[in-house]
Amino acid sequence: MKIMIMTDLEGPSGINGRADSVGNKTVNLPIACQALVDEVNATVQGLVAGGADEIVVWDGHGGSNSIDIMKLQAPAMLGTIGGPMHPACFCDASFDAIIQIGAHALQGTPDGYMCHSFNSHGVCNMWLNDELIGEIGMESRIASYFKVPTILVGGDVAACREAKALMPDVTTVATKKGISRYTVIDRNPADVQADLRKAAEKAVKNIKKYKVLPTSKHYVFRLELMCENSACGYEMRGWERIAHNMVQTKADNIIDIFAQYCGWAPGIHNKKYGITPKWKGLVF
Repeated sequence: MKIMIMTDLEGPSGINGRADSVGNKTVNLPIACQALVDEVNATVQGLVAGGADEIVVWDGHGGSNSIDIMKLQAPAMLGTIGGPMHPACFCDASFDAIIQIGAHALQGTPDGYMCHSFNSHGVCNMWLNDELIGEIGMESRIASYFKVPTILVGGDVAACREAKALMPDVTTVATKKGISRYTVIDRNPADVQADLRKAAEKAVKNIKKYKVLPTSKHYVFRLELMCENSACGYEMRGWERIAHNMVQTKADNIIDIFAQYCGWAPGIHNKKYGITPKWKGLVF
């Protein structure tokens, strides 16, 4: 059984966040990175106990410098992202399920700790086919393109609530409760890790109960940006300018939509890598 774990750094218990201009800044980075790898390792232990034999962990935060591979629990492998969306950064049809660890709520969530939507310094809101969407939703819908369910989300209470609203059957583990964007009550890390271990084992043993999100034959992706100057770059890449600080683009599948967000011209990314709903990426 092959499982992908996609990580972020805002969601684990113990991260200390502050405002950096208009966006987020982690001020206890070494502790934050340790907290993340500890939660990932607990999840890996649970997955192995539940029968998973191939686990790929993607370091999904910033420049992929959040997870020290020397501390990563075997048999998990580590993927890092160093360019504008290589297809192996995301799920493919060879996986049985994905898990999101360290998740946070979308931009503007009142009790969402360090909440944002991909870019805390640049994005106000994102809509996919008129549905307000954040990182949890985007990653889950990318997986659904390959008929792969999301079975577990670990993050703050607001992130878990967001995941449940989108996927009522998903298992969640709350790591902390946000009071505001930078004020939080963290659960004890040992308790969080124990819960993740148990939840991962149970989820993978009951993997067939989790549903895949429905897909569409056509997508419209709309961005509301914090600064209208940012919209110019999108417009130059072919996005439609629909307001001074809003742009949108269209595609026939979710992978092409997100590739365009990452800088690819329409259709080029999927054509280059031959991506289809049955595409299988790295095979070991």
